Amino acid sequence: MDTVRKPKGNLQMIRKFKNRQNGGNKATNRPKGNFVETQAAAYLSREGYQVIARNYAYCGGELDIIAKQGETIVFVEVKSVWNAGEGNPAARVNAAKQKKIWKTACHFLHTHSEAAPKGFEQPCRFDVLSARMHVKPVQFEHFKGAFESTQVIPQC
Repeated sequence: MDTVRKPKGNLQMIRKFKNRQNGGNKATNRPKGNFVETQAAAYLSREGYQVIARNYAYCGGELDIIAKQGETIVFVEVKSVWNAGEGNPAARVNAAKQKKIWKTACHFLHTHSEAAPKGFEQPCRFDVLSARMHVKPVQFEHFKGAFESTQVIPQC
């Protein structure tokens, strides 16, 4: 039986090219993300929020920052762009991303009674912090209550 082998080299070169076009891959973007999230946490602290967790992950979703503003738990997604041609960073929080954030937030509310003593009855909000890192000094655009969820039980 004859087997046909596809050349792997071309596919790998295409992937590398696409990663360079899109600003890198997850491994190279992680230090940038950590830097922006640290700046975002400092911004929230200056605005009077109490940051209670960072990079909380559950079942394929991640919450960049979890903060409290009074009695309200605020789940914050941080998005950034590093050059002018990349568009609006907040627009990257699409419906699929919102659902992952929501599921992860439900898990946090259910399992962290010290931060959310009322569980699912705890007032909470979903915010997006957007940063254009190519502009100096960096300024955040804060979208409070950026999205809501109508689901009741996470499916994870």
